[in-house]
Amino acid sequence: MEKNNRPLVSIVIPCYNHEQFVQDCIQSVIDQTYQNIELIIIDDGSKDHSVERIQKMVLKCEERFKNFEFRYRSNRGLCATLNESLNFCSGEFFSVLASDDLIVKDKIERQVNFLQNNPRSGGVFGNVQLIKNNDSISTLAKKNSRFKKFNFDDVINHNFKLLAPTQLLRLELIHRVKGFNENIILEDWYMWLKITELGYSLDMLSDTFAFYRRHNGNMSG
Repeated sequence: MEKNNRPLVSIVIPCYNHEQFVQDCIQSVIDQTYQNIELIIIDDGSKDHSVERIQKMVLKCEERFKNFEFRYRSNRGLCATLNESLNFCSGEFFSVLASDDLIVKDKIERQVNFLQNNPRSGGVFGNVQLIKNNDSISTLAKKNSRFKKFNFDDVINHNFKLLAPTQLLRLELIHRVKGFNENIILEDWYMWLKITELGYSLDMLSDTFAFYRRHNGNMSG
């Protein structure tokens, strides 16, 4: 598949015990309308058959993406996995996709367009739909009807609604804040705090960008 000369986007899928979901997750990245993507998958010591399921997708990924990396090793935790993934990322923009979630086909296309037109935006977010255990899709979660911009004061005071499965961040800012803090449980919140501390906004659009799967194994559960 021919790649264009638009900015490279790094998508990271950290996987842990999601054998029943991870292939659909990867396929949602393969199906993106945006072409210039690299995909990094790291299995964090899964005890199920996640690694075997991912291996079945390797050929598709090697054909689809500009760069593709798949690693698996013993469990180190989410933040350590995300920091490890940064060693393989060379894009201008960065997205983390949980291995049980999905993204809509034009998510990356719309988000790159927004970030290119808004240079003081550190990251762009949107809405999600919920997928229940039976694969039924519910109504929009935390529906936002209009554009919202959040700054450092909003984030530190928890006066914001940003949905992690939808985020696309500037990779250069992640490097400037030295990656993810492995001593912080709420790694997303801390990363957003550090980015806005640099003077960048985090922007929430009304668009639906992801499908969040709700099941008994969710980290949030």
